[in-house]
Amino acid sequence: MGNASEIFKFTRLSIIWLCLIFIPVWLVAYAVGIFIPYFLIKDQQNIFFDVFQALVPIIAVLVFIPINAMFMVLFERRGLALFTVRSGPNRVGVDGLLQTAADAVKLLFKEDITPRGADIAMFTLAPITFFAPSVFAAIPLLAAVTNDHPLFHIVNLPTGIFYVLAASSVPVVGIVMGGWASNNKYSLVGGLRSAAQAISYEIPLVLSLVSMCMMAKSLDVVQIANQQAGGILDWNIFGGGALRGIDKFIALNLVGNTIDAKTILDAAYPSGILSYIAAGVLIVCSVIMFLLYLTGACAEINRIPFDLPEAESELVSGYNTEYSGIKFAIFFLAEFTNLFIVSSIAVVMFMGGGGNPIPAWLLDPWWPSFASSVGPMFDLVTAKGLMLVDEHTFFPALWVIAKTYAFVFFAVLIRGTLPRFRIDQLMDFGWKRLIPLSLIVFLVMAFARVLVNVHLVMPAGGAP
Repeated sequence: MGNASEIFKFTRLSIIWLCLIFIPVWLVAYAVGIFIPYFLIKDQQNIFFDVFQALVPIIAVLVFIPINAMFMVLFERRGLALFTVRSGPNRVGVDGLLQTAADAVKLLFKEDITPRGADIAMFTLAPITFFAPSVFAAIPLLAAVTNDHPLFHIVNLPTGIFYVLAASSVPVVGIVMGGWASNNKYSLVGGLRSAAQAISYEIPLVLSLVSMCMMAKSLDVVQIANQQAGGILDWNIFGGGALRGIDKFIALNLVGNTIDAKTILDAAYPSGILSYIAAGVLIVCSVIMFLLYLTGACAEINRIPFDLPEAESELVSGYNTEYSGIKFAIFFLAEFTNLFIVSSIAVVMFMGGGGNPIPAWLLDPWWPSFASSVGPMFDLVTAKGLMLVDEHTFFPALWVIAKTYAFVFFAVLIRGTLPRFRIDQLMDFGWKRLIPLSLIVFLVMAFARVLVNVHLVMPAGGAP
């Protein structure tokens, strides 16, 4: 009963914080992208009009990251308390609502100390190098998160996932810089561990994402998310377009409509039984790649059980041992931001982005009537022609938020469950198991993808 009360408090805190995060972000995006250009500048040919439009994604991310990081700290602490049947932080504000805000203020006012013998320039640049790529990596994902909303269409890059991967590979440089510049042997060992870990686990991570790009025949995150409509058992997950047919066959057989299922199957895979087998292989391989991505992502962002660069019991916090004040706060901010970004990538690349996760065969009986009844409510809050919010943006964004924080919650559960690897176990697991497995699965997917000859029309926004 006591833990049920804590679950209720945890849920209430999460809802309040999510409102505190996303309402200000959307209002800032509206003010910069719509209100100022249309009502103050007015002339759409004015160069400042384009400047304000281009600033919207950057300002939205800069507003979002610090507020979201404060929430994620509280989310993790309260989540760990739930798993261990404790109360967690509950003194500052109602049920601890303002605990992380108080911690942030305290941290920012602490003395900023540079150790004797440290390389001052490197020591100062390290947290910035670690944090800045986190900001830039999130920007292309905004288009996929908001269903390519006009305010964020400018960041809908044709090579979006390539950009995200490139930006996400930079933070390890900041960790190595911080470890070396601190003039501390524990910090140096932590930095070197981080470099070795990144090299080991980035290969399966990248291969898992490249496999989904191969399935979608695109590097555009919006197209990749859209193509997952109609994935396994009509869920918006795992590759979608390439898997149509066999999953619909299974779904329709579950409800007994075998004639229509055969028609769909024959239309999807005209080349016969080999295509059916190849589609089944793709489904299995997609699930394996998803699990490989989750494992590699945990290692890339140094989450337990892969937090060897910090390892408090061995390295006294590792690369950030000598940091304090605002520099330590930046490291702390970037860690939670990276967790949110890898969770967002998982949602976009494997979970259909803003697609409704409820299978269509369960959704169709009631969703159209619900959507038509909710539509007028959006008309009431939408300024005519100003694209403030509509159902085509609201529901996809809502599903992305729910899916992303589900992954964050899963990462918290892993932290509260699994012990840390030894360094030799970590390296062996990466080089002897994950890398060979990812290479084999990728090659199998490449051959199976050729055998699957899909002629169905792709959903709106998808590439054939």
